[in-house]
Amino acid sequence: MTRRRRAARIVVAAAVGVALALSGCAAAEPTPTQEPVDVSPPPAPAVTTTTFAITSDYGGCDEGAQDVAAMVTSWNPAIIATAGDNSQGVAGCTPFTASVGDLYGSFIHGPDGPRFFPSPGNHDYEDEGAGEDVYLEYFSYLRAITDTPLWYRVEVGNANLFLIDSETSEEQLEVQREWLQTSLEEASADPDTWNIVVFHRPPYTSGPHEPNTEMSPEAGWDYAGWGADVVVTGHQHVFESLEVDGLPYIVAGVGATSLIRPCPEQLVPESDGCLEGIGALHVTTTGDALTFEYRVPDGGAGRTVETVEVSRDG
Repeated sequence: MTRRRRAARIVVAAAVGVALALSGCAAAEPTPTQEPVDVSPPPAPAVTTTTFAITSDYGGCDEGAQDVAAMVTSWNPAIIATAGDNSQGVAGCTPFTASVGDLYGSFIHGPDGPRFFPSPGNHDYEDEGAGEDVYLEYFSYLRAITDTPLWYRVEVGNANLFLIDSETSEEQLEVQREWLQTSLEEASADPDTWNIVVFHRPPYTSGPHEPNTEMSPEAGWDYAGWGADVVVTGHQHVFESLEVDGLPYIVAGVGATSLIRPCPEQLVPESDGCLEGIGALHVTTTGDALTFEYRVPDGGAGRTVETVEVSRDG
């Protein structure tokens, strides 16, 4: 998968003080005061790598959720973003205070300030003890960075994350669609950044839930045309990678054992594959590549079971 960029132009300057060769004449000898000209290439610039995490459908408070959280924490990610369902309606797992705080509290209350950036899912609105007011009260720090804490933009390294609320009204979706178009077009003016759109219900999926056609390109959400490099979603409780008209779509898996769902027997034609089981996305960016690894808990930093790489070329 590639994203076009401007080709690099390398200019090598000719060395000064080179003797002229005249027809029939020997080249002039350098004078004793001349210093040799260093024509060795300059050292390659250091490669800057940014690491962050994306998790989804994780609010179950079970052992698997704890294992995924321990794995993600071991990566020491710059930030954690979510593709929704930060609560899952599990008995005894209090929305947000337990479903989020008991797992990722150090990324909310840590000494470096909040480094946890959620997007809402349907359970965040629907579950007993959850709802918009409770969500916004728990993630109150979002109001300090944006006037629209249910949808906003976060910059991390050379990446921009655009977190959207897919669970809102038709009128609010239209407001977000216009905002996303303007924000992506502005961000994509810088060819050295990566632009990632994150929300809960996927426009393309093999299931088990139906696709979110309201937020598809056919419905006016022209992610690729506006400058997005990838769209990351959740809701299906499986990992799936798809490609539609050259744009990658990633369904970010599931973060709690009790919430695992089976992959459908038949995948849609756009799908590159589906995986069952708990895990989270380990994301790295460099100047030339954006890499998503779906990792499952297997001690320490986990084990990579699927990789999606978006690269730039000339």
